Amino acid sequence: MFRLARTSFFTVLLVTARAAENQTWVSLPMNVPQNLSDLVFDGPTVPTLFGTPPQVINSTLDLNTAKLAVYSSSCVLCAGNTSFDVSMSSTVKPLNYSWPDSTLAYSGNVYSDTFGFGGLLQVADIPFGLIETGGDRDLAYLLYNGRLGLFPDPLNVTAASRHFLLQMYQSGQLLNPVVGMRFDPVNPKITIGALDPNDYQGYINWVPLTTPNATWKFQNTFMIDGLKGYNGSFLPESENLLAVLDSLWTGISMPNVDTYVKNKGFAGNVHYSLDHKAGVASYVCNSTVQPYVSLTATINGVDYPMDSLNNLLRPLASNIAPAGCCPIAPVNRTATLPNLNLGLPFLRSIYLAYRFPTDGCPGFYGFAFPSGHVNRTAAQLSQTPTSTPTNSAQCLALTPPTSTPTPSFMTAQQMLFSIKEYTVYGSPQNMSVPLLGVENFPGIVWNSSLSNSN
Repeated sequence: MFRLARTSFFTVLLVTARAAENQTWVSLPMNVPQNLSDLVFDGPTVPTLFGTPPQVINSTLDLNTAKLAVYSSSCVLCAGNTSFDVSMSSTVKPLNYSWPDSTLAYSGNVYSDTFGFGGLLQVADIPFGLIETGGDRDLAYLLYNGRLGLFPDPLNVTAASRHFLLQMYQSGQLLNPVVGMRFDPVNPKITIGALDPNDYQGYINWVPLTTPNATWKFQNTFMIDGLKGYNGSFLPESENLLAVLDSLWTGISMPNVDTYVKNKGFAGNVHYSLDHKAGVASYVCNSTVQPYVSLTATINGVDYPMDSLNNLLRPLASNIAPAGCCPIAPVNRTATLPNLNLGLPFLRSIYLAYRFPTDGCPGFYGFAFPSGHVNRTAAQLSQTPTSTPTNSAQCLALTPPTSTPTPSFMTAQQMLFSIKEYTVYGSPQNMSVPLLGVENFPGIVWNSSLSNSN
């Protein structure tokens, strides 16, 4: 999990990309754990390209910030398996000031360089934090390899215009100003520039993002109808509240978890344990039949049930619950506003679209159901939103993708290998492979006379 010294990594990136004329979109794999456990890093990572030639960084995806950072190849105590080597990029520039979000144990400096996705989307001179000290245990647990902030600052127009998504859109590269995401382990991916109709089913339920308060920790706020329990009724204090989406949070922060778990109408027939000191609610799960955590988010008239097993319900082996109990994701909210924090258990249960703000259009989130073998009924899939945004014709008329260009690029790591292949000594198959840095090896002169004299 943790890297204490400089290490080299070699990655071959496989991507799918589609384009129409000069505008394009790209589909990239998202790496997510099969189960949420609270014991290891649970966040999503996506492959990004930094520098010239590009270096592949599997950046942690963060939905509610614009922060862009990457771990230096010489970073001490940085968590991850990919890093950025400044010496390998011909376009990197130091900006000569400290990363504004540095702390004593988690710090670095600001650089700029070429940044992109899949070899098809690329912008120059994008500022980012190069983290050189990663000793903050909390951040090391949340951020793997670096941070990919997907949310341009809604309160700072100048800063938002410099965000890589806006830069890609303003330079005419994107087919649409939109990002599609699947966080579920069945088929996790991210699409930038278009929404792949093969990734979701049902209607895309578009809701506008609200203008946040500058004092709030989270800024990607939107209105939610409420949270429903087992009996299909809204939980107390959960209706018509501001909510945020958080891809670094493994829980569901909500009002009054005690009321939820103690009421069989909301929680169902479960046996529970409440640890108020630790703030953990758990269900007895020492039998062969796992308890079911019943929780549904209703947004614009559409019910989105959250998957229970290994999602809302965590493994029995967790060390944060009493013996014989499995911790559950819902926890009491700690902030007054926004009211609800919908973390990974919600994100792994839905398909998410993000229409970022451009050209007089505000930001929107779009919700749908993931396609494929997911546990959704025909009645759930046929739900329709209560309302449609008034500016849909202007802001949500997205161009469908058509043609398919082929990505063609070589990473900096791959360029270190020799073009010529060499046989491996002692290999029974006489397999030939490229070698790393072979051009720098000193030549060897074989002295045949010494050999013959023995």
